[in-house]
Amino acid sequence: MNIFLRLKELTFIFLAFAIPFSVALTNILIVIFTLLWLIEGDFKNKLLKTSSSKWFFSIFLLAILYLVGMFNGEYHSDLFYVLKRLLLLLLFIPVLTSRLSKFTIEKSIYVFLFTNFLAAAIAVLINLDIIQPLFSNASISSFLKYSYHNILLSFSSLLCFVLYVKSKHKFSFIYLLLILTYTLSIFTEAGRAGQLTFNLFFLLFAIYYFKNHVKYSLLIFVFLLIVNYFSYSNSPIFKHRVDHLTHIVKHDGKKKNKKNKEKDIRYVLLKSTTEMVFKKPIFGYGTGSFIDFFNQYTNASYDIKQHKTPHNNYLYILFEVGLLGLIAFLSIFYYQIRELLHKNNHNWEVLLLPLFMLILMFFDSYMFVFTITVFYIYMYKIFKISFT
Repeated sequence: MNIFLRLKELTFIFLAFAIPFSVALTNILIVIFTLLWLIEGDFKNKLLKTSSSKWFFSIFLLAILYLVGMFNGEYHSDLFYVLKRLLLLLLFIPVLTSRLSKFTIEKSIYVFLFTNFLAAAIAVLINLDIIQPLFSNASISSFLKYSYHNILLSFSSLLCFVLYVKSKHKFSFIYLLLILTYTLSIFTEAGRAGQLTFNLFFLLFAIYYFKNHVKYSLLIFVFLLIVNYFSYSNSPIFKHRVDHLTHIVKHDGKKKNKKNKEKDIRYVLLKSTTEMVFKKPIFGYGTGSFIDFFNQYTNASYDIKQHKTPHNNYLYILFEVGLLGLIAFLSIFYYQIRELLHKNNHNWEVLLLPLFMLILMFFDSYMFVFTITVFYIYMYKIFKISFT
């Protein structure tokens, strides 16, 4: 085997360990992987693979619209932030045009699931005050920001369940043990996106499996009832999140126990952005313009420096590059879904990854988050080569 191919495959496997644990290590491994891809050569074949992918044309079109958006509107203070995250989509090229063995792909899946198990177990020990946080500035999750940590655990839980259903191995019960550990971590932390996707997709699984696997559907329903009941009864963090969200929905965004009737920042972001989008729906307000226009629209009455986006990927794209940008963005997933179905003989379970991402982006601008974007690109390679 070519030495560069072997090193590239090892780097790919190590990425499965790095993504749930360290942004810095993930960055380093991406650089190494890309360098090995460049040294390997064979650019004619790689260019052919890239140009034949319709979804890559969609990425190219989206990039063009964001570049044109630099000259649209008067505010572009967040231009560098947007373009830097958009460039991350180019990682699709070296990852998806790289030749990797099925052995490497299978090992990467197991390393990813095991690493998330370690991260979940450590987070649970921290939550139960058995050990102290590993870093002085750490949240109750072990290494990543709790919201990203919970998203990776949510997806790992869903993937484990699919693998469990398909597995004929006598040790397949290990997948269930992993799910229990992931679940314990997810519902003792504050990441709503992970909790919501966990509940939603397991409900979809229950419906999907009902016809041919009734026992799995019943198992899922009982499991979700128990998890949510005990989480609400025993986890102060989960109970607070549920009560807070319920109150906001019932009281037009007003925070609970606030005498000045201050509204929740996420509620204001979503409502205000939606109102602004309808005023300029086709081309949007321009690349990097969101923060400036939002402050102007709300008379700078909210501090959104730590938010940067409306916490909805679709609204964010609509706001800055309009309906044309949103169509280009959604077409990426449309063509990837078609490609996955074609590569996997129309096995609908392979849609877990793109559907998970499409739902997830309703809760925040996750395609502009480094960890989640890398996770998606990495998993897309795995799903494309060998999901079952």
